[in-house]
Amino acid sequence: MEEATGSEIGGDERKPDAGEKATPNSRSAPPPRRWRKKDMTPEEWSAAMAFIEAAVDDLMVYMDMTEEDVEDEYRRAGKLHKYDPEMELKKRYARVAKKHPPPPGMVPKMDEYLKLIEDEDED
Repeated sequence: MEEATGSEIGGDERKPDAGEKATPNSRSAPPPRRWRKKDMTPEEWSAAMAFIEAAVDDLMVYMDMTEEDVEDEYRRAGKLHKYDPEMELKKRYARVAKKHPPPPGMVPKMDEYLKLIEDEDED
């Protein structure tokens, strides 16, 4: 009888568990920094919570919208853009961030998203 080691045995090969003598792939990027309350000041924590809450609320509204609703929104705003669901999500996220700025570094791609709505700022 074989002893249970937590490893999978297949033929003559012994395949280790992910945690057993695992070595990180040298080509992989370091894991993203996870935000924790203890890493933030009370003001940053409040800003983060306000941003997250507003982003979730906006996403819920967006999920209830139809494509026609979004296109109507564009027409009312005088914009002639074609509806692109992925781009629309990024723009909505950026608009939320403008109203409820997250703490610096919380959203690494925020500068990219904010550039998408720069033309709206000029109007």
